[in-house]
Amino acid sequence: MILGIYADLHANMPALDAMQAAAGHVDQWVALGDSVGLYPQVNEVLDWQRQHSVVYVQGDHESALFRDGGLPDSFTGTESIRKQAQVISTVNLEILSELPSFCNLEPDGLRICATHFLSSESHSADSKYAIDLSVLEKKYAGYDFVFFGHTHLPAVLYGCNTIFINPGSAGFPVDVERRCSMVVLDTLRRCFNFIRFDYDTDRLIKVVEDSSYNKKLVAYIRNGHRWI
Repeated sequence: MILGIYADLHANMPALDAMQAAAGHVDQWVALGDSVGLYPQVNEVLDWQRQHSVVYVQGDHESALFRDGGLPDSFTGTESIRKQAQVISTVNLEILSELPSFCNLEPDGLRICATHFLSSESHSADSKYAIDLSVLEKKYAGYDFVFFGHTHLPAVLYGCNTIFINPGSAGFPVDVERRCSMVVLDTLRRCFNFIRFDYDTDRLIKVVEDSSYNKKLVAYIRNGHRWI
């Protein structure tokens, strides 16, 4: 089975279209949370995920949107969530209300955990970027792969028995390369590849401007995915 695994798409429909083209054949898509928030096309993205039977776990933006709340560390994120709360369809809101925090998959004899957040005790120095691999291995003992999101940073951590993979952000890249990314996993061959891709930024800018979202988002896109 070919799994297409992505995280932190953030309602970026042009990036979703580009990701499909870059990934090629995929048997099952897996979304590691934060498919919503930041950019305007929340219903378009969630409709696509529903139509493609995407395995979907909850991130902090889904939680904030379902609860019509905010994100304490992000004014722009909170502003976008509140706009999306006004337009999200009933069926998509219901989907958000039922999302699990993690999901177990067992294709071709592999044991895979899909989650947005890693276990909180695995983080050191009170940072989502500092990870204690020894704690992770104990927490996720028995898994072959653990896929996680949240940091927007592509990463691979090799434990003794488990491989921990962050595919990076499919729609809001912040790493040094500043390009969207996802992972394709061949479960039969037990191998994976990171796929980098570009998308139509002019199309996204028009969507953001037409929807009257925060101009900082347009500046971020025009500045090569860097905050000004």
